[in-house]
Amino acid sequence: MIMKHFLFSIIAFCSSVLSFSQGLAVYTDYLNNVQLFDSGHFREIEHLPLVSYKIGNKAFAYEDNTRNFKVYYNHFIFNVSDFVSDYTVTDNLIAFNLNSQLKVFDNGSSKTLSVHVDKYKAGDEAFKYKAGDEVIAFYDNQDRMFKVYFNHEIYELDDLLTSTSEPDFDVGENTVVFKNAQGYFQIFYNGEMYDLLFGERTKKYKAGRDMVAFVETPVNNFQVFYKGEFMEIENFEPKSFKMGDGFVAYIDSNNYLKLFNGKETITVSFDAPTMYDVEDELLVFTVQNDFKVFWKGKSYTLENHIPKSFKMDCNILAYIDEHGYLKVFDKGIQKTLSYEAVEKYKCHGNTVYYSYGVKSNDIYYQGKTYSGE
Repeated sequence: MIMKHFLFSIIAFCSSVLSFSQGLAVYTDYLNNVQLFDSGHFREIEHLPLVSYKIGNKAFAYEDNTRNFKVYYNHFIFNVSDFVSDYTVTDNLIAFNLNSQLKVFDNGSSKTLSVHVDKYKAGDEAFKYKAGDEVIAFYDNQDRMFKVYFNHEIYELDDLLTSTSEPDFDVGENTVVFKNAQGYFQIFYNGEMYDLLFGERTKKYKAGRDMVAFVETPVNNFQVFYKGEFMEIENFEPKSFKMGDGFVAYIDSNNYLKLFNGKETITVSFDAPTMYDVEDELLVFTVQNDFKVFWKGKSYTLENHIPKSFKMDCNILAYIDEHGYLKVFDKGIQKTLSYEAVEKYKCHGNTVYYSYGVKSNDIYYQGKTYSGE
């Protein structure tokens, strides 16, 4: 069923509606005014520092100085609520709680998903819901149902009236894997349900974009669900694995770093990595003293040392090298953004924000650098 729309008051920032934002960055200038960068343009949005904010690919959500909850989307500010308990921003969706109520901001509209969602604890994690770029999964305590919000609709996946177990599920960008009341794991993908395994046979599982990876006992083989099909990719359980956009990266039983992209298994490194991490289509890893990134089927050696820090989002990798220079890897191209000591930097969507010296606030976006006040 589709939830009824919730009306917002809107403050227009521009006289005409332009294309949806995909290059957002935010900073506070030397006068404590909050400046927003939107696809090459700067504008002041608040006169006082923000209490909190989170940036997605299409929208920017924040609590202003008086804790009003607002969303900047498609060149408008939406006054969503006079408070917010918590909120999560993904590339496409904003999920937020008003006490026990769970709501979503999607394409300029707000919908109530549930009037009663409690906080659950699974291991060390406490949560009320889990959100991906296109899905939000939650337990509706009023209806005693496990539900998913996807494509502007709410899907009722499982009746929990007779269940006493804690929630057991994971959410990727557009996939949900969960254990139902009968103890079987199921996958929700593109509005369809797929049966996985009985709970006791499912040792480990993680969800990503178009893919769910899992280990099946007692044989401990490594398998994936990819776009509606199940495939076995290893006979042995991996030592670890992480999900990306349409791929899973993992350390196999021989300590090789591998990647399965739904079509083939690629050995990224025969040397055991000391670290690896995944974000969107990027796989970043270190081998001995080399800092590397694997993207679009190709491995790049960025440095012959381990950077002091790195951040990545939306296929952009930014890092501080051994000299303190700020560098970026963007769609196969590596460049230096600053030869001066950078005080702070952030990676959001298609942008890299960084500051150095006095009154410097620069934004890297689509190969160009923009300077704010």
